[in-house]
Amino acid sequence: MRNFPWWIFRYLKDYKFLIVVSVVSLISHAFFTSYLAYFVKTVVNTVFVERDERMIKLIPFILILLAILDGIAYFVNYYSMSYIGQITITKLREDLYRKVLFAPLELISAKTSAGLISRIVNDTSLLQDFTSRQIATFLRSLFTAVALIVVLFVQDFELAIIGIVGLPFVGYVIFLISRKIRRYTAQMQERLESMMEYLFEGAKNLKEIKILVAEDIFFEKFKKENRAYLGRFMKIRKVEGIYHPIVELISAIVVGFLIFYGGMKIVRGELSPGAFFSFVIALIMAYEPVRKLGQDYGRIQQSSAVAERVRGIMVLSSERSLRKGSKEFGSVEKITFADVWFKYPGADRFALEGINVSFEKGKRYAIVGKTGSGKSTLVGLIPRFYEPTKGLILADHTDLREFNVESLRRKIGFVSQDIVIFSASVRENIAISKPDASFEEIVESAKIANIHSFIESLPNGYDTLIGEGGISLSGGQKQRIAIARAVLRNPEILILDEATSALDSETESAVQKAIESKFKDKIVISIAHRLNTALSSDEVIFMKDGKIKAVGSHNELYRNVPEYKVLCDIQFG
Repeated sequence: MRNFPWWIFRYLKDYKFLIVVSVVSLISHAFFTSYLAYFVKTVVNTVFVERDERMIKLIPFILILLAILDGIAYFVNYYSMSYIGQITITKLREDLYRKVLFAPLELISAKTSAGLISRIVNDTSLLQDFTSRQIATFLRSLFTAVALIVVLFVQDFELAIIGIVGLPFVGYVIFLISRKIRRYTAQMQERLESMMEYLFEGAKNLKEIKILVAEDIFFEKFKKENRAYLGRFMKIRKVEGIYHPIVELISAIVVGFLIFYGGMKIVRGELSPGAFFSFVIALIMAYEPVRKLGQDYGRIQQSSAVAERVRGIMVLSSERSLRKGSKEFGSVEKITFADVWFKYPGADRFALEGINVSFEKGKRYAIVGKTGSGKSTLVGLIPRFYEPTKGLILADHTDLREFNVESLRRKIGFVSQDIVIFSASVRENIAISKPDASFEEIVESAKIANIHSFIESLPNGYDTLIGEGGISLSGGQKQRIAIARAVLRNPEILILDEATSALDSETESAVQKAIESKFKDKIVISIAHRLNTALSSDEVIFMKDGKIKAVGSHNELYRNVPEYKVLCDIQFG
C-alpha cells in the first residue's frame, strides 16, 4: 500500500462521527453475513438430524431477523460511505480549482488548459468512486472474508487449513494484476488528457480550423488519441477478465477436494452433516468476498494512479506563499528596472538582458520593436507575473518583491494583447476589476474606452450577456471592454499591451485622448502596435532581441536610430 493515496482522507477530519458509524455498520454487516453461514449448521442438524419441531418453527423468524439486521447494517454503511466519498471529492475539486487559480504562472503555464480540466473533472470523477464505493466494498469484503474464515476454523480446524490453501495463490494473482492495472490506468489518463486537449482546442478555434480547411487534420489527431485511450482501457479489462476465471478454478479445485475429504469423514462418523454443510457454505461464501477483494483492489490501484496525477496539482505552491511581501502598495512616483535579466522557466536563452529603464509618474511611454523583442515580457514583470532572474525592479526605492502581490496588482490596470471576455453580462465583465464599483463609475469607464454607445444599443444594455469568450463581439469591441475594465480600477500604473490593435484610427485616437486626460498624473505604458502611439508619447523605448537599444522621443530615435527609422518608414510609407 506504499502508493495508496492516504492524503485524500485528510478531508474527513470533520466527519469523525460519520466514520465511526460507517465502520460499526461495516463490522456489523460482516458479522451478520458470517453468522448466517454458521447458522446453517443449526438448521441442518435441527431439521434433518434431530427433527426438533420447536426449533423448526423458530428458524424462519431467526433467519428473517438476521436478514433485517444485515440489511440495516448494509444500508447504513452504504449511505454513510457514499456521503463521505461525495463530500471528500467536493472539497478536493474546490481545492484543485483554488490551486490552479492561485498558483504562480511559472508553475501552471506548463500545463495545458485541457489538461487541468481533465484532472479537475475526469480524474476526480474516478476518485469519487474510490472514496464513496471502492474503499467501502474492499473493507466490506475484507471483514466478511475474515469473519467467514473464523467460522471455518471454529467448525473444523483440519478442513479450514485445507480450505484456505488456495488463498495465497489468489493473493499472488491479485498482486500481479493490480500492478498492471496501475500502469495501464496512468497511460489511459494521459491519453484522455491528450484527447481533451484536441477537443478543447477544436471547440475554441473552430472558426480558424474551418477557414484553414483543417477539419480532417484535427479529427485524425483526435481519433488517434481516442483509439490509444481505447487500447489502454481494454488492456485493463483484459487483466481484470483473467482474474475471475483463475479464482473460480482455484475455488472449484479446493471445494471439490473438500467435498471428497469431508464426505469421507461423514461416512466414517467423524463429522456431522450439519457441520459439513455449514463449513462448505461458509467456504463458498468466503471465496466470494476474496474474489471481490481482487477486483476492488484492482480498482483501488486504478484510483491510486489517478490520485498521483491529481496530487501533481495539489502540491503546487500558492503564489501568495512564493511571492511574499508585507508592504501595501500605494502611490508611486517611479518604476525602475535595474539591470534586469529574465529567462522563462525551462528556456535556454534569456528573454530580457540587462534592462535599465525608468517609468515616471505623469509621463506616457511607448515600447516598440519587432515581434519577439521582449516588449510583453518586460511589462509582464511589473505586476509580478514572473520574477526577474537577475536584477531588481523598484517602486521608487523599494524592491517590488517587498510588496504584497495583491495590493500591487490592484494598483495596476493591464490590458493584454490576448483579450479575455468572460461568459457574463457587460456590466460584470467591466466591474470584475472593481466589484464594489457604482454603475456611474462603470459608465464613465465605458465612455473613456469609447464603448458606452455600443453597450446602450444592446438589447439589455449593460446587463446584456455577451457569451463565452465574447463570441458575439468584434475584436475592437472586446478590446474596448477590456480597456474599460482596466480604467475602472483607476490604477497608478496603466499598461496597454497592443490594446488598441483592433481599433480603427479614429476610435483609437479618441480612446488615447480620453486615457491621456484621465491618467495625466499616472504612469501609462503602451506597447505600440501602431507607431502613431509613439508620436504622442513622452518617451519611446526601442527594443531588439530582449535588449533596450534606445530611449528618447520619437524625433530623437527617428534621427539617431536607423532601425527605428526603418520601422517608421515602412509603417508610414
